[in-house]
Amino acid sequence: MMARAMVVGFLVALGGCGKPAEVPIAAGAGAKPLVKVVLQTDWFAQPEHGGFYQALVKGYYRDAGLDVEIRQGNPTTIPAQVVATGRAEFAIGRSDDVIIAASRGVPLMMIGAFMQRDPQAILFHQESGIKTFKDLDGRNLMAVPGSAFITIMENTFHIKVAVTPTDFGMSRFLADKNFVQQCFLTNEPYYVRKEGANIGVLVLSDSGFSPYRVWYTRRSFAQEHPEVVRAFAAATVRGWSEYISGDRTEANTRIASLNPKMEPGFMDFSVHAMQEYHLVTGDPAAGDAVGRITRERIDTQIRQLSGIGLLDRPVTADEVFDASFLAAPPAPR
Repeated sequence: MMARAMVVGFLVALGGCGKPAEVPIAAGAGAKPLVKVVLQTDWFAQPEHGGFYQALVKGYYRDAGLDVEIRQGNPTTIPAQVVATGRAEFAIGRSDDVIIAASRGVPLMMIGAFMQRDPQAILFHQESGIKTFKDLDGRNLMAVPGSAFITIMENTFHIKVAVTPTDFGMSRFLADKNFVQQCFLTNEPYYVRKEGANIGVLVLSDSGFSPYRVWYTRRSFAQEHPEVVRAFAAATVRGWSEYISGDRTEANTRIASLNPKMEPGFMDFSVHAMQEYHLVTGDPAAGDAVGRITRERIDTQIRQLSGIGLLDRPVTADEVFDASFLAAPPAPR
């Protein structure tokens, strides 16, 4: 289950921003050492991280000159804080969280999007009569309080919902045909359908607010080590492209070894959901592609977040995103 929210309400004194470590490798004379970097995830190992594990187990990071350690998140992990304080070079999260963090003095830089569409959704029973976002008007929604999507959704569809703080469980949903809750397309529908629920979903990226799922780093690290950032980006895009459409057996084996809750049926469901809803690839006809972030969408998110008062100061797209790092990289030195 992916972390439900990245806590960004903090200001940090940055540290540990020096040169990344070089790791000797057993190779022929004159071989360059690998550059050691850490990727901090937002939850325990799962298919929603699959492309990173694909790049790891297939050796794409190593081929790019990198020794990558993927550190699993947990309920208390704050990836932005881990990166900002220099305990990891990269982390993953939502683009809106990176923007909010930047407005609060945390200098983060988005490098690429591993999901073009956010997997969050609103889960309901078909018996409730809900068909569109407007049908949520006057309903009670179990969700993360203060989530940006709630206010933006209300403003977009001229509705009002009451919010019950989420408990991340499914017992109340299963007990009440009128219960509505926030979910992940890749997660909760699998379990409630196994319990016989006849469900529907409203995808939050269709609600008027469409953040990316991104990997990011410190701005200072990107400026000081652009070749490392480019190498990581190229290998990551390759890993995600292959994971979502190719043979992912080895990556899923690694994920299951790290998180025993990832049984084959659930993992197959998660991958199918990513494919069905085009979460990773987006819409190629609209110019979406694995890894791609557009200035237009970031500008739109900044305007939306500013409009509902979530930014502590004005933020520009140039502060939080640089498309040049998705260019083909030279080998790290």
